[in-house]
Amino acid sequence: MVSRAHGFVAAQALLTICASGLPGQDRDTVWVWNSSCHNPTMIAIRVRLDSTTLYRRSVPICRWERRFESGKGSFHFTAPRALVWYGYRSDADTTAVNTPFAVKLWQAGGEVNAIELGVVADAPDGLHMNAIHMLLPDERNETTLAGGLVVETWPERTSSARRSSKS
Repeated sequence: MVSRAHGFVAAQALLTICASGLPGQDRDTVWVWNSSCHNPTMIAIRVRLDSTTLYRRSVPICRWERRFESGKGSFHFTAPRALVWYGYRSDADTTAVNTPFAVKLWQAGGEVNAIELGVVADAPDGLHMNAIHMLLPDERNETTLAGGLVVETWPERTSSARRSSKS
């Protein structure tokens, strides 16, 4: 009986520690996309279909508490050709020529070395992609959403970074 009681107390203590640790996660220092970043690293986000840029934006990121994750963006485009989507539905999913899409981008999560950039591609006939692109603060990265439809991110050089590299 005594060992059961100790086991119960230990389990209770573990639950209390775990539960009390959850609110602290909001205060973790991670990479965030937030327009209020002080001294931000500017990141280019580009979405292209083949050689055509559909969306291009520079966003400020910085190391800050997780609770400051707030970045969002969106755009619309009409696909001039059929798109074949892989990885979201169980089978290959092909959308017709001239299908209109609404694409949403947002910070899905922050990590100590990256931002998880959520990407959703929605059309009148339903959701065709819900993916995560890893936005890396110090290097280029790309994710293919459908054949020829690519999300790219990379750090931009600021004028102060250019000046310091010339020194």
